[in-house]
Amino acid sequence: MSTATAHLPIQKRKFHEHSGEPGCQGLEEVNRMFRNFWDPTAYWVCDKQGTRARLQRCPQSQLYSEELGRCVHYADWAWTDPKEPPSRPKPTSQSVSKQ
Repeated sequence: MSTATAHLPIQKRKFHEHSGEPGCQGLEEVNRMFRNFWDPTAYWVCDKQGTRARLQRCPQSQLYSEELGRCVHYADWAWTDPKEPPSRPKPTSQSVSKQ
């Protein structure tokens, strides 16, 4: 088994661990749309650097196309592997559980 194949399940799994929400930490993220990994009818928008991304929904019968950067009719939508955003939200103390 090659090294790349051995790591494939780990790479696939990480996309299910978070929704794809960007951290909106860099200027390259501002005014951009980002795919929601868990819901193809939704996408994330960074309105301002340093703030939380806003979840938006596509119009009825449309899904967000990461490839095209916009919502498209569901019949024109095609699955693509998710791409990580440039940054991720900083964890809050409430999201960290201690056992």
